[in-house]
Amino acid sequence: MYDIEEAIDRVMLSLEKRNRVMSAAEKERVAYHEAGHALVALMNCLACQLPSAVWENYTEMRQHNNLGMRHGFREHRCLTERQFLTLAEDFPEDKMTKRETIYTKFERFEEQLAHCYFLLHERFTANPPLARFWMDAALDELQHSSILKYCRDRGLMAYVNLDAKTAEHIEGLLDTVKGIATDPEVSIDEAFYASLLMESSELEDVYEKLTAALADDHPLLLEAIHAGLRSHHGAFEDAIEKFSGDRGFLEAFRNLRRRVS
Repeated sequence: MYDIEEAIDRVMLSLEKRNRVMSAAEKERVAYHEAGHALVALMNCLACQLPSAVWENYTEMRQHNNLGMRHGFREHRCLTERQFLTLAEDFPEDKMTKRETIYTKFERFEEQLAHCYFLLHERFTANPPLARFWMDAALDELQHSSILKYCRDRGLMAYVNLDAKTAEHIEGLLDTVKGIATDPEVSIDEAFYASLLMESSELEDVYEKLTAALADDHPLLLEAIHAGLRSHHGAFEDAIEKFSGDRGFLEAFRNLRRRVS
């Protein structure tokens, strides 16, 4: 492999000439090249928020290994900026990508649940107070999705270790709820049963864990999120007591409200 790279260097950059005197134009070209290294490294450092110690180690590594084009012709085979930062212990790119994927997935889950609640709103338009309740519940879920997107856009993402089975289970529950919500003959109790499937699922637990990243920088927002969850579950309690009367559903949502920190 070394011989192949050496041959490529010879073809593209010619042989290394240690004693050659560089012209002013060549020096200018080399200066631009090295400035590019510095800018890329600096932007990587800022974007990834690397600790200063990692940045200092990186700078020292470049000095000791003489990275860059020697005499403007060839670059020594050593770690590039990208390789070094990837190997750095605190480089978070892979973790950030994984977190963004999780947040995006759960944004979509919340939106899908909101859609189910909107369907229930349409189903019970003959009962305006009940229809209004389902509309409010749908708007709450859309707010949950928006908050997760806010966290993702601002980089305020918690690391939540989720296995594939958790997402699959939530998707399966959503399919069940969609089937109930799209049934034109769905009853009030069936609608509340469908909502309980989702509200008591891992979806709520994961949502609380994902928003926990706001604790340091936005404690008031996190407090408002918890208050909103308690209010959300409390609204279900009131609606069940008013429109259903099922004691099992009522107690279940009461416990959900109490569980919110």
